[in-house]
This record gives sequence, structure tokens and C-alpha cells, in this order.
Amino acid sequence: MEKIRLRANAKINLALAITGKLDNGYHSIDTLMQTVSLYDSVIISKADGISVVCDCLIPQEDNIVFKAARLFFEFTQISNGAKIELLKNIPMAAGLGGGSADAAAVLVGLNELYETNLSESCLCELALSLGADVPFFVSGGTQRAQGIGEKLTTISNHLNCAFVIVKEGSKLSTKEMYDRLDNAEYQNPSVDNVVKAIEKNNIKMLCENIGNCFSAIYKNDDIIDEISLTKPLGICLSGSGPSLFAVYENVIDANN
Repeated sequence: MEKIRLRANAKINLALAITGKLDNGYHSIDTLMQTVSLYDSVIISKADGISVVCDCLIPQEDNIVFKAARLFFEFTQISNGAKIELLKNIPMAAGLGGGSADAAAVLVGLNELYETNLSESCLCELALSLGADVPFFVSGGTQRAQGIGEKLTTISNHLNCAFVIVKEGSKLSTKEMYDRLDNAEYQNPSVDNVVKAIEKNNIKMLCENIGNCFSAIYKNDDIIDEISLTKPLGICLSGSGPSLFAVYENVIDANN
């Protein structure tokens, strides 16, 4: 096999709570992440050296995808390289994990392309050095992430619903968002209750408990009011924003 194509799916945070601040400046979190159908396409071909083809305005060596490939080859000591083509659909700096999803897809794809048979746990360890939420994207699905995001627990999900994602406006860097939150009053959602709602296949309970502490530092009432006209079951911020997602009982309601 000389080439592989993968989907790098975005995520939403059904709940996101800040549980503390560590000595190194990082924040400990408790969050429930869910992959969604929005995705980037990642095409990886065997090559000499590492190159990234993408229309995003990020210098190649600063691109997390390039860093993921370099990390893989350093770890495996494979002398070859890869040409990586990114077809972006996930908005950047949106709270949807696009860059992290792409990086995880590169690790998974290179592992398959070069038949290195690295275990999922090994891939997650490599992923963590790229970013706290990158390990989640190695397998995706529905997972609870704790610590700085590296302690993952898979949640059995039988919930049937649909999401509509809306990105409105821009935000500061994630670090600056956390700094702002340190100086704000906020309320943490109950991640336990969101997990229970999913395990019970209870959409009403889910929508009563979804929440995100970063909502405290957003002034997005106008867009929330506009989304509310479509009568969703619930609306919540994803990640550190600015994307919002609305919950509907089915795809037909979401399309209306």
C-alpha cells in the first residue's frame, strides 16, 4: 500500500467542567467528548521526507500534522517520509478539535501505511505529546476525558439524536480563554449526569444537563436566540468556543 485516505472527524463537548489548576499552569478538566459527522480528509502517501499540502495559512513546521508525522518517524526510526494532503472542512479555532483530529489521523494512518502495528495505547501516548485532546481522536466515539484530557473512559452510547453546529465569531487562543476563565465566575455542568443520560438513552435528561463553563465568558445571546427559533432540545458551547451546537431529536428536525 502506497497511499491511504482517512476521515478526521470533529468533536463537540457535551459537557466541559474545570476541576482545578495544576502547578505547571495547565487546567484539569472533566469533559465528555463526542465525534460528529463533520470531518477533514487526510490523504497520506509514502514519500522521501515529510511535506504537508494544505490551504491553511500555517507554516509547515508549525502545523500539528507535520509534528505528528515527524514524531511517528522519530519513534519508529523509519527512514522514509510521507506526503500529507489536508482537505479542510472543520473550521479552525472553533472548539471542534480540527487540528487535533488531523494529527491523530496522521498517527493512525502512518501506523497502517507502514504496517508498524503500534497499539492504540502506544498511539495515544504519542498523541498526548502533541496536545491534551489528541489521544481522544485516536479512536473517537463517545469518551469522558479527565486530568488534562489524557485520562479517557469510553462511554456506551445508544443515544439517537442529531446535532447542528454553528460557528459565529472568533476567539482568543485557548490559553487566553483559560486565563479569562480564571478571573470569571462560572458554573460547572454535571458530567456525571450527562454520562447517565447517554447510557439511559434519555435525550431530555441530556439536554437538561449539557453545559460548558466557558459559556461564562461569551456574549453570544443573539446567536443563541436565533438558533432557538428552530426549537432545538438544547444548545451548548463546544470546547473553548466559539462554536455552538444544537440538539434535535432527529435529522429531519435538524434540517428544518
